[in-house]
Amino acid sequence: MKKFDVNSVLDGVQASLVVGETVDLTSVHIRGLSPFTDPVAITAKASVVDGVATLGCVYTYRLSLICDRCLTSFTKEVSQRSSHVVVRSLSGPDHGEFVVAPDGIVSLEELATNDIIPELPSKVLCREDCKGLCPVCGGNRNQVQCGCKPKTVDPRLEILNKFFES
Repeated sequence: MKKFDVNSVLDGVQASLVVGETVDLTSVHIRGLSPFTDPVAITAKASVVDGVATLGCVYTYRLSLICDRCLTSFTKEVSQRSSHVVVRSLSGPDHGEFVVAPDGIVSLEELATNDIIPELPSKVLCREDCKGLCPVCGGNRNQVQCGCKPKTVDPRLEILNKFFES
């Protein structure tokens, strides 16, 4: 487990401390798939400003996703920032943006998981103007123009089609 010792910053020995590390989130599964194919790169900087210890993180990672409209696999490069106040103790159950480190050690894997996973999109598109799949033939409308004309008949009025067929 990757750890970041911020004791020297919390104790006022150093004004800031930077560490670069990677964490493995490939075991994380979302909707049955693992979007992380490579380790997540983290640059974490602990610093004290006006007596308040903060921990700023920059995460860089690649996601392997499947488009929700056309079912095409694609990858997406992501860079994400987060910032937390680091404290040794906190009263009350709501930690919010605080990182509680009683021993001055911050788990980078736990921090990355808590920062990244909630920010992952629930719906993903391969591109903004994705046309999706044809509801008639199933062809990918981004790659081919199939020429199918979808039937859009209200099921309650479908009985009338039989009337006009005769």
